Amino acid sequence: MSELTKEVSEEPSIEPQVQELTAEIDSSQPIDSSTSANAHSYSTRSKHRAQQDEHELKSKLKQKEHNVVVYPRLKPIPFKHSDLLVNSVQPSFTEATTVRDMKFYQCEDLPINKRGFKYKPCRPNPEFQSNLYSTTDIPPYHVCVDLFDRSPGIIFDNDLTTVSTLQGWRSARANVGIREGSYYFEFEIVNSCEDNSHVRIGLARREASLEAPVGFDAYSYGIRDISGEYITTSRRKTVCIDQGFKSGDVIGFLVELPSLSKHKQAVAKFVEEKLIEAKVNPNKETGKKKRKTTKKPVDLQENVKFNIHDNIIRDQIPIRYKNSLYYEQFEYTTTKTMDHLLNPITVFGEKAVLENDDKTKSIPIIPNSRIRLFKNGIEQQEIKDLYSFLPTNLEHTDDLSLSANLNQQQNPNYRNSDDGTLGYYPMLSTFQHGVVKLNPGPDFKYPPVTSVKPLCSRYDETVVEEWLWDIIDEVEAEYLDSFE
Repeated sequence: MSELTKEVSEEPSIEPQVQELTAEIDSSQPIDSSTSANAHSYSTRSKHRAQQDEHELKSKLKQKEHNVVVYPRLKPIPFKHSDLLVNSVQPSFTEATTVRDMKFYQCEDLPINKRGFKYKPCRPNPEFQSNLYSTTDIPPYHVCVDLFDRSPGIIFDNDLTTVSTLQGWRSARANVGIREGSYYFEFEIVNSCEDNSHVRIGLARREASLEAPVGFDAYSYGIRDISGEYITTSRRKTVCIDQGFKSGDVIGFLVELPSLSKHKQAVAKFVEEKLIEAKVNPNKETGKKKRKTTKKPVDLQENVKFNIHDNIIRDQIPIRYKNSLYYEQFEYTTTKTMDHLLNPITVFGEKAVLENDDKTKSIPIIPNSRIRLFKNGIEQQEIKDLYSFLPTNLEHTDDLSLSANLNQQQNPNYRNSDDGTLGYYPMLSTFQHGVVKLNPGPDFKYPPVTSVKPLCSRYDETVVEEWLWDIIDEVEAEYLDSFE
């Protein structure tokens, strides 16, 4: 029986594969001089401190000469020789149930994205002298359900393209996201609207909850099977799929997003307009007493320098979990503004007030963005003006109309940066044995009339992107290490 399915169990520990920061030796501490050995210890300590001070002085002079500031970083510990003999993580599947003659499995060998952290497999890389590790992947090496990015209640087929659940609403995201361009994919409805089973399908950002159906919050757009209504923030909108969908139907999604450069220009313009608006019409609530905070003041201008040239910031460290290697990263978490769209209530002491002001005006929109929907090859109503997934260089404040668009709750040093995973992901949600399959292409049951990329092409693109940023991170790390 797996460790996580025992009646009383503890989650396996995560072992960070990083070196501890070298502690400075405090020569002011009293030293017992009762023995000659202690006297020798004092001498050795002083000599070590002098060498350390000399080393730090040389490093600072070199940094000043090259106009570089080097901050302390967690360095990975050398990998074991046995790690080189393992090609990749090989998760083991346990059969869970059978639905419509299809076998479904569960997996408990992998860390799952939760509590503000996310995971992906990594491997030792002898070519990397500073970072020592690089990104890899696990089978089946194509677009499918992400085993790291799912609710624990989701079960899946052997090919990781079809999902179901034995419980209430649970969700899973695909292992690739869409950041720009046009991509087409299909959802094949295998079991829905029969024996109290249901399916919802749609697109979701990183922050969307996996313990609820797609469309539950403002971070996702879902389609209901019963009525075909488009749903977000748990509120039904217009009917997008005529008469909904049921078992046997195929729902096509054609996602159209502008280039990242145009998207960033629109976000920058939005921020500029918001800052001007705040100066012209100061918030009426600014006279109220502000809450005390222990957070460091944010230097927005420093953030601009930090994110210049479309920089991708991947704060990731190698960890060991159940004797396999993974990268652990900070995950994007919800913001107060987006939470307010889901629950527009403000509590004052024992009094709850329903606010009717439109907070959607405080959220940037992706220009010319839309989701074109198809039912069995016939085009339906589209969804337009998706919320932006890119960061806005603003502070997190109590004024929800002028607050940052993104957040990493577990990261105290978050600088409104993009780690390369931001975007919209296909999301599959099931209820009580509902079954849905993701078909990323290239072979579609109802191919699109227009010439667009199939979602399956995003897998190779994502691999190349990870490979590129692994190399850039290594070059940067080697350069910064040269100042030590």
